[in-house]
Amino acid sequence: MGEMRIMGIEGDNKMTWDPENLAEVKAVKEHFENHVNAKDKKKRFLAFYVDKEGGKGKRMDVFDPKAGMIILVPPIGGG
Repeated sequence: MGEMRIMGIEGDNKMTWDPENLAEVKAVKEHFENHVNAKDKKKRFLAFYVDKEGGKGKRMDVFDPKAGMIILVPPIGGG
């Protein structure tokens, strides 16, 4: 079972999918792509694959339905 957490100001939203269920994979992939590939660069999220043991995350730009845990982090403003 895969899990994607989308971080936000109100906390995080969780989506899960079964890699064998094409409809679930398609729905989560669409959310992933909408956040990571947003037309407005200021609204693009960064995506990280995290192993189940909580090890260091690895950046990802393409959705992988076999990834166990994906975390989407919103853009952080600075100045």
